[in-house]
Amino acid sequence: MRLVLALPHLLGLDPAILARMPGLARIAASADAPLCVEAGLEAACVAAAGAPADASLAHLAATGAGFDPGTATVLFADPVTLVAGRDDILFRGRVDDLADSDARTLVAMLNAHFESDGIVFHTPRPDAWFVTADTARTLTTTPPTAIRGAIYPHLPRGDAAKSWRRWLSEMQMLLHEHAINAKRERTGLAPVTGVWIWGGGRQDWQDPLPGTVWIAPAGRAGDAVRGLARRAGRTAIAPPASLAAVDGAAGVHAVLPPAHTADDVAALDTAWLAPAAAALARGTLDAITLIGDAGGAAWRWDARRPAFLRRLRHRFAAPPFVVPAPAADA
Repeated sequence: MRLVLALPHLLGLDPAILARMPGLARIAASADAPLCVEAGLEAACVAAAGAPADASLAHLAATGAGFDPGTATVLFADPVTLVAGRDDILFRGRVDDLADSDARTLVAMLNAHFESDGIVFHTPRPDAWFVTADTARTLTTTPPTAIRGAIYPHLPRGDAAKSWRRWLSEMQMLLHEHAINAKRERTGLAPVTGVWIWGGGRQDWQDPLPGTVWIAPAGRAGDAVRGLARRAGRTAIAPPASLAAVDGAAGVHAVLPPAHTADDVAALDTAWLAPAAAALARGTLDAITLIGDAGGAAWRWDARRPAFLRRLRHRFAAPPFVVPAPAADA
């Protein structure tokens, strides 16, 4: 059995706290050097399920968020804050705290404007925006986690890029002086001054194994895994209290709620990581894929059962876990 375990924001925690997690240390010590996934935790989760590099993360996330795009080409349409710089437009980040009524109002405005262009926006949740369009099949995009500063080098590329760049500019103009943004700025909230399009791709790849147990928390962090579960004809379950509560004969693919405090981290290690490391040493688990992220980028450890002497050594004193260098420095 294989365990895929994704831990949102794990690597943003205090390294001293992480160094005191024996289960985490044992898994990392049994793995090859970690791999950086700049596209983020959700992309790393989808890749760990066996999807090809050009699989549509947006299609899976839309399905997991409650919007079924069918056979349409779908992309993320993240509400973002963009600001004018000296020579370019600068990316300031996603806007994740929209009220449901505000999200629906902004999306309705965008759909009215772009009705004749054949693109349609969808918002199954205020923090989950998508767009469907026939002109996006060959579009090359950049995930927001990979943007640092100016957006120009990261704008869409491909046969339809000219249209999409024009539409993105129109979205900025429509949103810039909207009353909702004026209200948000008066109350100290980040305005929605742009939409970031990304994450489209193909879906003609082998579906995930139907015997896998899929585990996902509420919200964006769990959308892609819920989408994977639905492709496999299953329903993702809410994260249980511990690994012992999971019955996964074929495998387990889990995203857990983020840990925020030292007590959260200790409980996570006791309930999930230490039992997983022990199961790997016993041979109950064939492999563990551990995914953590910070600052947008994710890191992936692929661990297999170590040799006997190494298992014995790690049981008593595995090397302390060390947070990888940021992607830019790796």
